[in-house]
Amino acid sequence: MQIACMLLLGFDALSWYFHANADETAYYMVRISNFSVFCINYIFMSFFATYVWLTVSKNQHRKPAALHTVYALSVIGILLLIITQFTGLFYYFDDHNLYHRGNFYLLSQAIAVSGIALCLFMLISYRKNLDRITFLSVMSFSVLPVLATIYQALAYGFSLQCLAIVISTQIMFIMDTVELNLRFYSQQAAYEKARYEAEHDGMTGLLNKEAGYKRMRKYFDRMDSHDEAILMFVDIDDFKTINDTYGHTVGDFWIREVASQLRHIYWQDDIICRYGGDEFIALIRNTASEQVLETTLGMFFQQLTRASEQHGQDVHCSVGVCRIAAIRISGNRDISRNTDGGNGEDTRGGVDFGQCVKQADLALYETKRFNKGTFTVYNYDRPQPASAICT
Repeated sequence: MQIACMLLLGFDALSWYFHANADETAYYMVRISNFSVFCINYIFMSFFATYVWLTVSKNQHRKPAALHTVYALSVIGILLLIITQFTGLFYYFDDHNLYHRGNFYLLSQAIAVSGIALCLFMLISYRKNLDRITFLSVMSFSVLPVLATIYQALAYGFSLQCLAIVISTQIMFIMDTVELNLRFYSQQAAYEKARYEAEHDGMTGLLNKEAGYKRMRKYFDRMDSHDEAILMFVDIDDFKTINDTYGHTVGDFWIREVASQLRHIYWQDDIICRYGGDEFIALIRNTASEQVLETTLGMFFQQLTRASEQHGQDVHCSVGVCRIAAIRISGNRDISRNTDGGNGEDTRGGVDFGQCVKQADLALYETKRFNKGTFTVYNYDRPQPASAICT
């Protein structure tokens, strides 16, 4: 349709450029250009009818009678246009190569108006299949050319019909582009929402276990002897007792509260996920500092204590930590590295992620066994506790 508009404007301009010129080139160009303008109008009418049907049909295979009627009107118009070249039916040229309307000029315009009216009929009949933007964009094409055609039939002069068709087509194109963009962004937003929901825990907003493990493993795979990290398990102590005493609604509240405290204490580029139930796992990247560990966990315990006092409940957490220091990594480059799932070996990184998870879990078990509400630290290359620091 855009190409048809370009041709329509081009031939219309040629017809005006060569009119009233009596040389041989002008003689043929005026006739060719006027024939092309009328012919393109009829062809464009069929294109537009097809466009309307494809827009409103929603994959319906049976085409309406109105569409076939538009095709028939286009063919009739073109046939009468060919006859016009010999009889002056729609228009003719005088000896000075000037354009004049024929006795049946109004018939040519009636054919065009009828075709557009049928397109408008299809549009209104299937209105329920269209959204507001699409309906208005197609409607804009139907109205403006009809008004221009009626005016041009009554007032001889400048070719408003061609301009109206071009303007309406551009409006329709712009609005269709807007609709496509809106649809694209809507689909993109839906995809992002689905992706977020697939990767995040619905209760806490943290990463779920699968997504968290994937990101943690990616970080571990890229670690070298100069990189450091802290991996830790956080578990709400006696959570079953909390549920039994206060109910599951209160239990869910404390799961969200612990998640919120962890999220506020650690950096945005750290990885925190809900491991399952009342347990969380966190990866603090680019540091193995004991001071950072003590400070952040001290803040976590203090805030959790303050929150539990405000609600009149005794809620605390135990933490197990696996500390991966730079000096430790370089001394373990040749150890066997099994993936957490046990599906094979992963030797790309300098640290065995699965082994770190096991050590953090052992440290958590040690804390819950001997001193709940505190944390225990295991160094990556030590199977026994390196320290047990209490708040």
